[in-house]
Amino acid sequence: MFHHFSHNVPGLNTTSTADISFMLLIFFLVTTSMDVDKGLSRQLPPPELKKESEQTNVSKSNLMTLQITSDNRLLVDDQPADISKLRNRIEEFVHSRGKRHLISIKADPNSNYNTYFQIQNEIVAAYNVIRNQCAIQKYGRRYDLCSQDEKEIIKDLCPQRIAEDYNTGEEGGTK
Repeated sequence: MFHHFSHNVPGLNTTSTADISFMLLIFFLVTTSMDVDKGLSRQLPPPELKKESEQTNVSKSNLMTLQITSDNRLLVDDQPADISKLRNRIEEFVHSRGKRHLISIKADPNSNYNTYFQIQNEIVAAYNVIRNQCAIQKYGRRYDLCSQDEKEIIKDLCPQRIAEDYNTGEEGGTK
């Protein structure tokens, strides 16, 4: 008497869903910008169990002071200087003072990080040139081609002597 009609629910065609998802994934990967964080590669000294205050007396003639002002200008020994010429000045300074040199960096808390990174890059580049010259003179090859023991000897002959002054009590710093 009663005739039951079977109701068929139409199915969705999902065969191309995986393809569309894959295409969207590729689209977003290609169009998204991947910003690389800036940073400095530094090897920190090992932690000391005791806090020892070691005082070092440095002659004013063996000290080069680099100061970054709040308006991102560089002062070398309280005189305005150009960052592009800093590498040569550091090379000359280190060559003339030898192991007794000390480079002091002071940055105003309101100075730009980019200026600080540029100065750090120039310092590292100057030390690389100095160590390469020392390695060529001593071993006849560049510093990066020397063995680990030879690199340690060159590091002892040409130490990186940098002191940084941080104003941790003040706020500042911009990107």
